Amino acid sequence: MMSRVLRIAGSAPRGLVSARRFTRGWIVASLACLSTACVGSGVEPDEGFTGGEGTEGEESSEGSSSEGGSGSGDDGSDFEWTTLDEYELRIDDGAPPALTLNMDREEVSELFGDVADDIKLLDLDATPLLVNTLDEIKGACGNDWQNDTSNPDYDCSLTALGQTFVGPDSTWRTSAEFSAIRILTMTPANVAVQGTTIAGVQELADLLNLGGGFSQILADSMQISRTTEFLGTEALAEALKENVLGTHPNLTNDGTLPMTLRDALTDLATMGEKFGPVGNHPGVVDPSYTPYGEVFGPDFAMTAVAESNLRVLDGADLSAGKDFITVVQDLVGPTFDDPAEFDFEDPAKFTVSGLTPNPTVDLRFRVVEHPSFVNSCVGNDDCVNNLPGNPVGQGTVWATQPWTLEYQVASAGIFTYDELEHQQCYPFDWLCSAEVSVGRDPYPPGFAEFDVFLNIGDPPENQYVWELLMEVAQVQFHDNGEVVIPEGQGNVSFTLQDIPVGITGAEAAEAVRPYLQAQSADIAGYLLGDYKKNNGPVDFYYRRAENGQPYLYFVAAEDLADPSTYAWSKPGFFDSAYLEEGSRVSASDISGVADVAHQKWAPAPGVSTLFVQDDGGEVYRLTVVAPESGDPTTISLSIERRVD
Repeated sequence: MMSRVLRIAGSAPRGLVSARRFTRGWIVASLACLSTACVGSGVEPDEGFTGGEGTEGEESSEGSSSEGGSGSGDDGSDFEWTTLDEYELRIDDGAPPALTLNMDREEVSELFGDVADDIKLLDLDATPLLVNTLDEIKGACGNDWQNDTSNPDYDCSLTALGQTFVGPDSTWRTSAEFSAIRILTMTPANVAVQGTTIAGVQELADLLNLGGGFSQILADSMQISRTTEFLGTEALAEALKENVLGTHPNLTNDGTLPMTLRDALTDLATMGEKFGPVGNHPGVVDPSYTPYGEVFGPDFAMTAVAESNLRVLDGADLSAGKDFITVVQDLVGPTFDDPAEFDFEDPAKFTVSGLTPNPTVDLRFRVVEHPSFVNSCVGNDDCVNNLPGNPVGQGTVWATQPWTLEYQVASAGIFTYDELEHQQCYPFDWLCSAEVSVGRDPYPPGFAEFDVFLNIGDPPENQYVWELLMEVAQVQFHDNGEVVIPEGQGNVSFTLQDIPVGITGAEAAEAVRPYLQAQSADIAGYLLGDYKKNNGPVDFYYRRAENGQPYLYFVAAEDLADPSTYAWSKPGFFDSAYLEEGSRVSASDISGVADVAHQKWAPAPGVSTLFVQDDGGEVYRLTVVAPESGDPTTISLSIERRVD
């Protein structure tokens, strides 16, 4: 298969062919070697930026001497010296032109594949995805539950999703998924309360037609219509977002879904491992099914402009000749050590096209139940304090794990009825033989009281309406009229296809900008973090500091590629061949220069004599010639090695 190549806008470095394999090394070469220093040297960037202009001269037993000096008068005459090399060091103040990267999907994968999971694209609001998921599930067995009838006439064979429900007898009727749908679609008209503490109230109300019958009493008490779900989709979505997603170790507590470049490159397949079971958390998606959702369309393209902070500088490898080193010159901020600058917020410098216009996802959504029946908090005045974060009694709902089905029902009930206040007498206000009160003083909103004459029908004890709904939901779930599902065996999984994720491709293309910008320094590091491996083994190099003065910088540990050992025992420039500490003429701390890691020496006008030691312990005499006046952008070196 033919290798992919990078399409680059602008001139290519000398020595580079127009079609290069798309690698980080190529990027480094392009960003660093579009400068005069690299191009002028004839160096092939991909081959290490090395190759000196000078050649090692013949050894001379007579040695040589230098004119002038650096202040001490020591010309090294106590030793013999062997002439090695002569060459110039130049400073090029021009910045390399910006590099424009035009990448398709395969090129993005090739470049960022190793770190794709570390690059966040956006935090996806999970609410639309959850709402779309719940709506799909609610309609899996038909929509007759929306009618004002006690028999919703469910038929799960009507839909592709419903056809995936399989119970113990191989039909949908005995599946836990069907039972879960009965809870999601439970309305005052179709609710089944047999076996619950409110069953006697139903029998009494329907027998005497109190308040228009039990369904109407429920509708009035909850202040909803007869055909409205007790637990609305939005409330359930909020409960799932807060309690299931928000407690997952790989998700944030706000319930958003962090989407990475890896998720996009794998067509969301990684959602399974990220959002599946972790520790004791059962996960949001069933790991037995690989999610799928195309994010990058067939014509996907990403364009990013990188302003280079890399500078290729002339340096000296004392034992071998002239060489080159790449350093970072970052004056932009907020961080000042980035090898390149990206501006993902600027449409002229970053664009994404070809994203799927309306992305969807296939996944298997799961919810687990508590191992045993969860009782409502009743019969105790302290039950008014039974709320999330403050469970009253170990067996009540708020003492269970927040990702359980029972917890979701109660939590969705709070989101729906936390401000509910209602009071009504039956059959009439002036003849109050039965009364339902919710949120009546001294009780808080949502707390219900049932008062029936002589306790006929054994009405339920005072409790929050969401706990009463939880009781009814549990009973209806475990006995759906077709099968009795044992407690703890009602975990459900829904295999969903083409669920809209809640964001368009165009919205996503804009949404990624601030996330990428916040990671711009990291992204530059991913691209160019290995630029030091191409550095020549220089002992010092020539560069201009921020105070405008050119200096010879003696190599420091930060210039070396990792892992490397710093082998120079006497860094710096000296005016004595003996390299005594007091003869060092360079300094690391210079006024107006932020750098304190390097020993630095500013070339003096005319001829100077310096002494240095390389990483092998050899001592050299440098004759440095700088212009008598003006900016010393070019200096010449004559290098001799001490003969001991």
